[in-house]
Amino acid sequence: MKRVVLCLTMLMIIIGTAGCSRKEVIITVDDVSVNTLLAKANGELNVAMVEEFDKSYYDISEMEEFAANKIKEYNQKAGGDHIALMQSANRDGKAILLLSYSGMDQYAAFNQVTAAYFNGGVSEIPLELPATLKNVKKDSVADTQKVIQNEKYKVLVINEPYDIFVDGKVMFYSDNAVLVDDNKVQSAAEGTTVVVFKP
Repeated sequence: MKRVVLCLTMLMIIIGTAGCSRKEVIITVDDVSVNTLLAKANGELNVAMVEEFDKSYYDISEMEEFAANKIKEYNQKAGGDHIALMQSANRDGKAILLLSYSGMDQYAAFNQVTAAYFNGGVSEIPLELPATLKNVKKDSVADTQKVIQNEKYKVLVINEPYDIFVDGKVMFYSDNAVLVDDNKVQSAAEGTTVVVFKP
């Protein structure tokens, strides 16, 4: 009898932990219609750029070739394969390029923008952040500096309009952004957007 109870207990634990595994978040050119960024828990980024492409003389293969050459040039200067063109599409009068970046530093340098993506617990950040962030659980605000000291969190800072997906659960976000889902935020069209998530 004890063995039966022990076996049933072990079976329930195995089923319970299998049910808790999180589905991997991915984006493809088929999934996006606006600029979209996926922040992975390992620090990598997938970024889909969507541009108007509605003239008859536009050629997606020329755009791909142009992007591939810029990426190759950047990677050679940076000394590694930090950026890759994953997919491209011409759909509904829009060109979509999906790129992968080894980290936010590569994204910021390649696109010549100010942005950051770091683990919580960092004491000095060279960016000006909002004083408070919205707390998703409590529907209140929290002190930004205290929030980003939590080493369990990942912090994304961006100054561009994106649909932002995170590889985890959004815990805090800046008040100029819109929480869409537990892993999705729409960043502001202007100003700095901060998203803090737990992988």
